[in-house]
Amino acid sequence: MMRLPRFRYRAPRTVDDAVAWLAENPSDAMILAGGTDVLPNMKRRQQTPGTLIGLRGVRELSGITNGQGLTIGAGVTLSNLLEQKNIRESFPGLWQAAAQVATPHLRNMGTIGGNVCLDTRCTYYDQTYEWRKAIDFCMKKDGQICWVATSSPKCLAVSSTDTAPMLQALGASVTLASSEGRRVLPIAELFANDGMHYLTRRPDELLTSISLPPSNGWRSAYWKLRRRGSLDFPVAAAAVAARIEGYDIADVRIVLGA
Repeated sequence: MMRLPRFRYRAPRTVDDAVAWLAENPSDAMILAGGTDVLPNMKRRQQTPGTLIGLRGVRELSGITNGQGLTIGAGVTLSNLLEQKNIRESFPGLWQAAAQVATPHLRNMGTIGGNVCLDTRCTYYDQTYEWRKAIDFCMKKDGQICWVATSSPKCLAVSSTDTAPMLQALGASVTLASSEGRRVLPIAELFANDGMHYLTRRPDELLTSISLPPSNGWRSAYWKLRRRGSLDFPVAAAAVAARIEGYDIADVRIVLGA
């Protein structure tokens, strides 16, 4: 049995409390939403934060609001997202992407924000501590070599999030909060082409919400290739959004994942 390392748990009730605690020691603290990615990583000693800041009690993060488009709180579970009729009708590609994440049990726990910020993966990184130690670890954690491509100067672990490619195709933006304030950026700018430093989110920042523009005229779809028909990360994925005007395609966006 793999056990969690020791850590301190803090349970804020507001975003302000969460980012204030995160700012105290951002290099030794991590956010815990659903825990479906963070806790297994901690058991494998890939991440060993001294403090976990749990977000379940922060109500601000669990809402879905309509306005000029749609705003989804980062703490909304994937199961809750799938229950929304307006998402299935207006943003079918996002509904398809969320529906293909893991299993119903994990979707009950996992959040949209957690899936967007999912850690990158590779065959050599996602192993137990003892397995990784036997190969002298890897560049992403405790080692010097990227075993995917041994001459690579950077880590080649890949993003395996299902929802982020679809959100990018739909033109979504994200809001990041810190003790210094909030900033909004296109979701495409949240990601970096580096397996180790894969997010542009600072360690002291918290993803609070995802905003989608109006879906008028847009159609979308998400396709996922995986080794097993269920409960598996994508080997490759395609998110497509197209805006239809009469019989013409006025605009189209294609985003590849994994």
